[in-house]
Amino acid sequence: MSHQRLALIYGGRSSEHEVSIRSATEVLAAVDRDRFEPVPIAVTREGRFKTGSSARPLAELIREGDDVDQIAPLLRSCACVFPLLHGPHGEDGTFQGLFEVLGVPYVGSGVLASSLCMDKAAFKHHVAAAPYEIPVTPGVSLDVVLEGHEPALARAHATAAQLGYPVFVKPANQGSSVGVSRAADRAQLDAALALALRYDTRIIVEQGLDAREIELAVLGDGGPDTIVSMPGEIILPTGQWYTYESKYIDDVATYAIPTELPAATTEQLRELALRAFRATRGAGLARVDFLVERGSLTPWLNEVNTMPGFTSISMYPKMMGAAGVAYSELITRLVELGLDAHRRRSALATLR
Repeated sequence: MSHQRLALIYGGRSSEHEVSIRSATEVLAAVDRDRFEPVPIAVTREGRFKTGSSARPLAELIREGDDVDQIAPLLRSCACVFPLLHGPHGEDGTFQGLFEVLGVPYVGSGVLASSLCMDKAAFKHHVAAAPYEIPVTPGVSLDVVLEGHEPALARAHATAAQLGYPVFVKPANQGSSVGVSRAADRAQLDAALALALRYDTRIIVEQGLDAREIELAVLGDGGPDTIVSMPGEIILPTGQWYTYESKYIDDVATYAIPTELPAATTEQLRELALRAFRATRGAGLARVDFLVERGSLTPWLNEVNTMPGFTSISMYPKMMGAAGVAYSELITRLVELGLDAHRRRSALATLR
């Protein structure tokens, strides 16, 4: 049986570069070699492409691999592309646009969903509006370019006073909690704003809810056969919240998959997760994150991640595993979904 060449693109220019390498390393180890021939394509921090043997460690390949001067022929030589890029310059619709222009099948959401879900401010405005009306974490977005630096910061302080401390401050376009801070008073808010502005000119100030961090995994095209996992929960020691360090460095988080929730709340979350996936025109996969208030169990949609982490500690593959889709099978299904989506797009008329 002939093997399909499967491009694994990883690395990238975002602050989630190392996470991407870890995701790609584990996908490479688990991919079905009876069906696929993996073709690693590294993207350096400077945006250069490199490639080489899939037998080499991917972290080494990104430093010492062969330079790729013409990326289009390499991508077109592959049956499908799996873009394991997290964050800006990869998960935000930029690479998806490249694949569309080249006519190359790829795993995951298209340009619209990828860019919308990367921009948390635009995303929350979209899903909270009619006809979707999904409850999102209370807060506001600020733009220091459009508003001016001092007026934007003044509005951040006014928002924090209105919402009540603590608040969370986030860059609008980041993932893995990069640039996110919890502020318990005015001084901490100033520091949090300065940190967030290192990563983006648009920032979000949100109410610091006393809530559980609940996530669900989605696999499919949004149609009737789409799989929505049972909710999983990230559990941290009292007083801590889910930072980049707690995710990938300190190893203090534990996971409950599935977590304990009333049946009605579980079904409400699954329905909201699918509604959010459809509202953003998601495709292939997504991890849908909620904050669920501890007392009332009120759910607030926090974000939709269109290319969630695929590391051994990542929630998405863990939740899919609990739903009966093993890691290797998950990779195969995602490639099949990408190929199906490409066939549907290719069948559409482009001329009158």
